[in-house]
Amino acid sequence: MFDIILASKSKVRLDILNKNNVVCSAKPSNVDEDEIKISMLKDGASPKDVSKNLAEIKANKVSQKNLEKIVIGADSVIDLENKIISKPNDRNQALSILQKLNGKSHFLI
Repeated sequence: MFDIILASKSKVRLDILNKNNVVCSAKPSNVDEDEIKISMLKDGASPKDVSKNLAEIKANKVSQKNLEKIVIGADSVIDLENKIISKPNDRNQALSILQKLNGKSHFLI
């Protein structure tokens, strides 16, 4: 049996894996996601590319200290009109985001 680590602090992702009989532990990568997102978006990256690269960066960082284990990286972003909608910092920001999304096609990547 392989030892598997989820490179995330997301309890939801860990629960999904465990409920699907993927026994693993979770270790946060402590990657500065905002810095990476800003840099990638300045370079013209799509939301899909940002999400894929963040997942890979998280997995690589956790892998460096866990060479003998399988590490899964994951990330998700909301894409509204090819722009990333970031997590809200407070209730007012959450309401503002919901108003932006209301009635518009958007994607969870």
